[in-house]
Amino acid sequence: MYSISPSNEKFEIPDNKKTVEEISIIKNLCKQERNNGKEIVVVIGLGYVGAVVAAVIADCEINDKNPYFVLGVDIPSKESYWKIAKINYGKSPFNVADPEVEKIFERTVNKKKNLKATWVKEAYTQADILLIDINLDVIKNKMGNARKFKVDIDSFKKVLRDIGDKINPKSLILIETSVPPGTTKKIIQPILNESFIKRKIDLNVNPPLIAHSYERVMPGKNYVKSINEIWRTFSANNEIALKKARKFLSNIIDTKNYPLWEFNNTNSSELGKVLENSYRAMNIAFIYEWTLLAEDMGVNLFEIVDSIKIRKGTHDNMMYPGFGVGGYCLPKDPLLAEWSSKFLYNRKVNLNLTLDAVNINDLMPHHVFELVKKGLDDDLNGKKIAILGASYRKDVDDTRNSPTITLYNEIKKADGIPIVQDPYANKIEGENDIKIENDVKSAIKGASAVVFAVNHKHYENLPMATLISNINKDSCVIDAFNVLTDEKIKNLKKNDIKVLGVGKGHIKYL
Repeated sequence: MYSISPSNEKFEIPDNKKTVEEISIIKNLCKQERNNGKEIVVVIGLGYVGAVVAAVIADCEINDKNPYFVLGVDIPSKESYWKIAKINYGKSPFNVADPEVEKIFERTVNKKKNLKATWVKEAYTQADILLIDINLDVIKNKMGNARKFKVDIDSFKKVLRDIGDKINPKSLILIETSVPPGTTKKIIQPILNESFIKRKIDLNVNPPLIAHSYERVMPGKNYVKSINEIWRTFSANNEIALKKARKFLSNIIDTKNYPLWEFNNTNSSELGKVLENSYRAMNIAFIYEWTLLAEDMGVNLFEIVDSIKIRKGTHDNMMYPGFGVGGYCLPKDPLLAEWSSKFLYNRKVNLNLTLDAVNINDLMPHHVFELVKKGLDDDLNGKKIAILGASYRKDVDDTRNSPTITLYNEIKKADGIPIVQDPYANKIEGENDIKIENDVKSAIKGASAVVFAVNHKHYENLPMATLISNINKDSCVIDAFNVLTDEKIKNLKKNDIKVLGVGKGHIKYL
């Protein structure tokens, strides 16, 4: 059985014999590194957060010495094992614009030799510090209906039980996964207490040491800096855990320039994480109705927002119009708060504004579909429509919850022929039927409509001559992410190409 990476590299999934060998290798490595004075850090989950966090920790130096040896752990499945294999070659599992990402894996795996990826849970037994960076998925029954959803808490609980069965009771467990507020007190600690009691560990002497610290990782051109050069909030369940977490975070983060924010209550830091992302989601939903108004009024909302954002400290975080909301955090974190309110605190009141914002954001790509229909005079039948951008944000390959999925499906339902192209992503996570073209010319060749869905630098630099010479006559271009300048739009219109844009009502007057 094999695990195939997004770039079609093939890695054999280890069998039982290799697993037994791996356990022995891990134990020997950890013994050797501990003898060299290093603490063992285990990072569970090698996704967009965990993988690069593991590399940043391994790259950490205190007084010109590496204080940590890091084990990154993930599942040996068809979907995940390729990440383990790539990391152990000193390669980044992700294709992003930040050149430091490739360098940090090469440096920590092949030069410093203090980062190793593995699939064996026995790594938990070796941890002095264990970070949890696994997914806590939210499953929506239907896009645009945020009141019907499920939090996959059972999978999260299973990992916690595995940890509780294996971890040294004096080790720190640091939760970086976004969780429903109240999870540490009401779910994590009771599970670990139960595991420790089964192991006959005296909770009065060795209570579980649990800390929560939420990250602000942003895959993109400053991927690595978004981990070690940004503010961190943290909390813990007791003073010992708080002290250990403070020391660890101070070692890996530039706390001189980005001081830690410390809470004495894990409920506070857990609420902080989902509130922070819900605030951004709310701002995006808010600007959407103004986007529609600006289009009908014939004005450029991007310029208007720029004119307002000069008010630093009050309005400089106003959002721009856009295609839709994707990624792992914004589509689900508001729902974690709602789940907590309902199931952990038995509240009868919904977070109504928050739920409405999620619904608006889920359905934003439908407006782009309406612009496509308008550009093609409501006739999509048999027409090729190129969607430029599969990821949810600029210059990354992260396609989780990409709004492109919604647009793709709506075009298909209207009997159009959607083609997706992206310079970074090779597949859309969870959507095996959606193929991604690597070559932009091939994607737009013979297209009746082109949608700029993401503002990748490749699209911002795409010559209009290339676009004009490849698409059909009487075609249309939809700028859903402010990719096209006014000069480029004028050039397209001179060549009898219809141009429409999200939040860009002024196009009709260019």
